[in-house]
Amino acid sequence: MAATDGESIPVFIRVKNSVRILAADLLNAEKGLAYIVQVILEELGRVSRREILAIQDYPRKGVYDVTFEGEGVYRSFLSILGENLADPRLSGFKVVPHFAEEEVFLIVKSYSPFVPLKEIETVIGRYCKKLVFVGKVLNELGIWTSKYRFKAVFEKGTFPPARFRLGTVNIDCFFKGMPEFCRRCRQYGHVSEGCTACQNCGKTGHEVMNCVLPKKCNFCLQEGHLYVRCPQRKVEPVEVSADLGELFVPVDLTPRSSGEEALAVTESQEGPAVKRKKEEEKKEKKKKPEKPEKQDVSSGMESSSSTNVPSPTRGQRLFKFYDCR
Repeated sequence: MAATDGESIPVFIRVKNSVRILAADLLNAEKGLAYIVQVILEELGRVSRREILAIQDYPRKGVYDVTFEGEGVYRSFLSILGENLADPRLSGFKVVPHFAEEEVFLIVKSYSPFVPLKEIETVIGRYCKKLVFVGKVLNELGIWTSKYRFKAVFEKGTFPPARFRLGTVNIDCFFKGMPEFCRRCRQYGHVSEGCTACQNCGKTGHEVMNCVLPKKCNFCLQEGHLYVRCPQRKVEPVEVSADLGELFVPVDLTPRSSGEEALAVTESQEGPAVKRKKEEEKKEKKKKPEKPEKQDVSSGMESSSSTNVPSPTRGQRLFKFYDCR
């Protein structure tokens, strides 16, 4: 299918989304335009006539230039053709793309900005001959949108998946002319509506919850571990700074009674002490009666000889009041 130097198409003739079909001998040339359209394009390439924009044919030379309606149809035809190079219907014919390698812009959206860029490049690079990081996609305020832009040249007949996962994070790929893609089984050619393929093994007949095959790591595609513990990942440990700042909370080192300790606990839970509370505590301490100084023995004798009569309680006074009535 690849073009040799003798079969290369001149630059001034090249048209986008086009292929040149060459008849190798006169017998194939006699099959004519009907065979090219009905067998090679429709039966083998699964291209409908409404998806063919134009055909420029040169029957005597055995040359047919086919231009497709869009880039998606063009890439789908090349993909199917690459999978069926040994098909007998292509016997005696060669199909040459007008542009052998076409560089496309690839937009990649990560649903988590913390997924490492190198891991995304590793997954997409499996489907590309060339992959160049262009930069981050910013919005009108200059803030990153969690999207990346790449320049890519895809491998022949392959495309990167429109959606893949790294761990639990979905990552989407967008490029111009991408064909239909199923986000369930991650295969091109159909959409997720009506797809019954298992998301784990890709086979039909059961759901992913009933799949008996072990799960694979969605980074290295190997069994025995998952993404978090993949040995091919190079996770750099995050250094946590030990400097958490200083809290200027006044600490009173004077011994306290049990009641004061309980009060201190509640104050520490509420937050740092306020100046007004300190001033109130100082005033209360000043109001407390000071210890009596040493008195003379005579005064001490007088105080001991004097008897203190306890004052009646409120209940006793009420009882006496009503009893007198």
